[in-house]
Amino acid sequence: MSSEAATIAVAPRESTRAEAWWVYPAIPMLAAALAFAWFLHGLLERMYGLTSEAWDLAYDQQVIWGITQGEWFYSSFARANFLGIHLEPILLPIAAIEKLWPSPIVLAIFSAAGLAAAGPAAYLFFRAMLPSDRKESAWLAVALAAPVPFWAAIQEAARDFFHPENMALAFALVAAYAGLRGRRVLMWSFLLLDLACKEDQVYTVAVLALFLRVYGAPEIKRHWRFVLYLAGAWFLVGTGIVQQHMRGPNGYTDFVYYAWLIHLDPNLPVSWQVVAEALVRPDALLMVGAIIASMFALPLLAPRWLLFVIPPYLANVLSEHVPQNTLNLHYVLLLMFPLMVAGGIGARRLLERTRIRPAMAVLIALPPLIIGWGAGGFPPALLASNAVYEKPNAVAQLQEAASVIPAGAPVNADAGLDVWLANRPIINDFPDMLDASSYVVIDRDYYLGDTTDRATRDAAAAALPTSGRRLLYDDGRFEVWSPVGDQ
Repeated sequence: MSSEAATIAVAPRESTRAEAWWVYPAIPMLAAALAFAWFLHGLLERMYGLTSEAWDLAYDQQVIWGITQGEWFYSSFARANFLGIHLEPILLPIAAIEKLWPSPIVLAIFSAAGLAAAGPAAYLFFRAMLPSDRKESAWLAVALAAPVPFWAAIQEAARDFFHPENMALAFALVAAYAGLRGRRVLMWSFLLLDLACKEDQVYTVAVLALFLRVYGAPEIKRHWRFVLYLAGAWFLVGTGIVQQHMRGPNGYTDFVYYAWLIHLDPNLPVSWQVVAEALVRPDALLMVGAIIASMFALPLLAPRWLLFVIPPYLANVLSEHVPQNTLNLHYVLLLMFPLMVAGGIGARRLLERTRIRPAMAVLIALPPLIIGWGAGGFPPALLASNAVYEKPNAVAQLQEAASVIPAGAPVNADAGLDVWLANRPIINDFPDMLDASSYVVIDRDYYLGDTTDRATRDAAAAALPTSGRRLLYDDGRFEVWSPVGDQ
């Protein structure tokens, strides 16, 4: 055969290989697009149905709106500067977008996009971790990464509306991928984005530093100390100095939830039995087990790296804060990066020990999908609270009622209404911090937020007619009451 004929014969096979390469990242990208649409649809259903939470969705919306108005992180929910509570400078670029479109829908988009992006980011990480000369590596990376947005743990974060941590996992995974591939600028860029999401991401970055020390590309390994030093400096300066300065006398900190451990909470006596029970909370253990099972138990092949899950696990389960100590809602996210690092290392060790067929690798994608459906909290998962996603759109009716309130006036409203009324200097969930100067907005078909006591709310609503306020608006569902003494 002539050389020309040989070239013609080889060309189709090379084209086929080139086309097949695009199949691998396309699958997690498609899964991410589906997850983004799924999450965004569910979040908007709750927001438009007025079943969203004041804490923390309306809380964050007011802080971000305030940034666009020059208030710089002030929160009327806390009556303090938000930076003293959580160090989240990532809110600044989000505020830049809300300067053009001042709507809480922006937060829903960022939340859904951040969680969905964890899938493609995980693919980059797993693919870079696995042997490049093994065909099954690509399929195993796809099988591990494509279901990530559908994990039960990701659904927990999705049903908790917006938190900057929803973006942090994807940032950390991309930074790890860049470190494996020797892309320094990309690594440092996403590492800084990760730190900007919340002060507790210093732990994620510390784990990343130790990971890069062992598995980073040669030109990256020498950076691991600088990454670790940055995490330490961010914690010491950000938490130890900046937050202490910004907190002021009226702020609070999550450290109050650990006061019981040093006998400062009389309602929760400390004993070794109580601490032991906290360490083995069934809900928390099941959540960790679900994440490990969603990676086909591959993290168990890297037991030493799995130990890095212990510190954030302890920080959560020993908290007095109920959603946190059961690893519900967004609180599970801090454990996911060390778990996924252990999973990636475990997958690498699996391929070093044995060969698997691509079809077998694809089967690895089934358990997380089954677990996500059976243990997830986002519809149509079995544990979802479907009722809060099925309310009719009442935002236009609410806005009509709220039109009688002067722009910028202080408002105290039922929790589900707050996010649509949050673009003002003072907003609170009824009846928290209710004072004489606030307008009050009541929903007869109200959604009771997680931070509101039903009896307290109903008693405050019943007292409005005799409180010195005047009823300004009543359409059969929404009531708007004037400040005290306003005639």
